[in-house]
Amino acid sequence: MTQADAVAAARTALGRQLAALRKAAGFSQETFAPLATYSRSTLANVEVGRQNVPRDFWQRCDAALDTEGSLAAQYDEVAELVRRRHEEAAAVQRAARAAKLSAWLGADGTLGTATVHDNGLDALSHQDALVASEGDSTKRRDVLKLGLLSATAAPELVAHMLDTAPAEALEFTRRAGMTDVGRGTFDQLEAVVTALDRSYSQALPAEQFVAARAYRTYVQELIEGRHTLKEAQQLYVYAGWLSEMLAWLSHDLGQPFVAEAYAIDCYEHADQAGHDELCAWASDAMASIAIYAHRPERAVLAAHRGIQKAPSAHPLAVRLRAQAARAYAKLGRSDECDSFFAEAKDLYDRLPVNPPARFAVDTGTLAEYALTAYPASSYLWLGDFHAAKRHAQEALLIHEQAPAASRSPSREAIAHLDFGIALAELGSPDEAIAQGRLALNSPRLVDSVRGRAGDLNAALMRHYPRWPETNAFNEQYRELTEGQR
Repeated sequence: MTQADAVAAARTALGRQLAALRKAAGFSQETFAPLATYSRSTLANVEVGRQNVPRDFWQRCDAALDTEGSLAAQYDEVAELVRRRHEEAAAVQRAARAAKLSAWLGADGTLGTATVHDNGLDALSHQDALVASEGDSTKRRDVLKLGLLSATAAPELVAHMLDTAPAEALEFTRRAGMTDVGRGTFDQLEAVVTALDRSYSQALPAEQFVAARAYRTYVQELIEGRHTLKEAQQLYVYAGWLSEMLAWLSHDLGQPFVAEAYAIDCYEHADQAGHDELCAWASDAMASIAIYAHRPERAVLAAHRGIQKAPSAHPLAVRLRAQAARAYAKLGRSDECDSFFAEAKDLYDRLPVNPPARFAVDTGTLAEYALTAYPASSYLWLGDFHAAKRHAQEALLIHEQAPAASRSPSREAIAHLDFGIALAELGSPDEAIAQGRLALNSPRLVDSVRGRAGDLNAALMRHYPRWPETNAFNEQYRELTEGQR
């Protein structure tokens, strides 16, 4: 079997292993492709060994299938086979070139009678010459002189190189600029991401998901095609922003596993592009996804990871510390919760008057929400219902005062629900149900809102099970949530 055959066989075996694991986990190609952040057609090609994909594809597959890195390890073995194949091919080429040089050089290491063009020396590299002269110190010195373009030793070679050098340099420049990225592509991507970010809190998640995924696939195709180094960095950044959007939309649609996969993808692309702020936004998404998936330990890790990346003068630094605080609250660790909320408040007090915008969204409002709504949820989990009530009221006030572009119906609904839970625990069921109904009338009844409405419903049923209004709210909650799922 040739090296090429061995590589093909290994790649096919790896693809078949992925297909088997995917099917065993109950995924179709259509449902699994988003977890790998590639199109279904690419996944199909990979599974039969027709297409090569980078290592991060296999890492995401390992994460999705819980295979503890086995697929990435097999990919590394295939990559090693490819590396060896390339090394062997390069060695053969060097040997052929060295033979040409040996024929050109005489026995004493000086120029022989063969001409430059007859022996193809215009294609020889300095390294090839060194290989040809290995083992003979006299010849090596002569070849080094040749490699340094000694005019006295090889004037015809020097003249030929100088004649062809301008054209060669132009070709190098042309190849450096070869790209499949069309003019205006980045302007279009900027407009798309801005529009998605602006409409995120208002549009239906399912519709936005379809659009964002289509553009994420488009960017992936550009990444896999020809582009310049500078364009590659920009493409990675836009891939990251689109995956971050897909993470939030998957979270809204009640798919935490898919949401986490997209958030991880965002972080990896942002990290490779050197975009620390985007890494921090990815970490923020990971923390929220983990909180609502009842995995507070992962939320703590994600928040700390983001804190390391977020600029201290950015509202995101405030938000990430508040994320850590509510994750600690979920774990029942009140001291750490209070400490991180204090850090967040201190950073907030030192923010610039005009904080940076995130596309069309005011990031200052996001920080204010994190300092009011997050404590409301946190103190509910810690059992301090008076503090939770106060913070929920502050969160609702923030929403009322926020500019239209920064208002979020789903966040506002959660603030109503936190307020309602605190009221229910403090003995005011009428007011609690009123807050709950305001939340259930939200135009954006996403999964996080449904989950928090379930917490209010549980509190009402626990404390006021015989109350007619409680049963009426329970019926309204069940009808609306079951219809949305």
